Amino acid sequence: MPTLASIQARIFDPRCVEHHGGHAVEAGLDLREGMAHANLVGVPSVQVALALVEPGDPESSYLVHKVEGREGIARSRMPPTGDLLTEEEIAAIRDWIRAGAPGE
Repeated sequence: MPTLASIQARIFDPRCVEHHGGHAVEAGLDLREGMAHANLVGVPSVQVALALVEPGDPESSYLVHKVEGREGIARSRMPPTGDLLTEEEIAAIRDWIRAGAPGE
């Protein structure tokens, strides 16, 4: 089962923190280690009427919509630069959310 730590190391740090961390906190979202959980889980999106991560419900989690590039997202699919997330990476995020999006 994917954990926040594995998603942080495999996805957020190398692929997201460039735009969502430190001095670059786009959409008010800081995904640096130690910040990601509090800034994602149960937090309303500033772009649409969904939580960024709805624990237990990947279909209602805007993070999933953004990385899958679903219709109705604001702006572009994430990440905006570099390669898109692989199906395996997206499945890891979905599984972590389905498991309740635990912080550890």
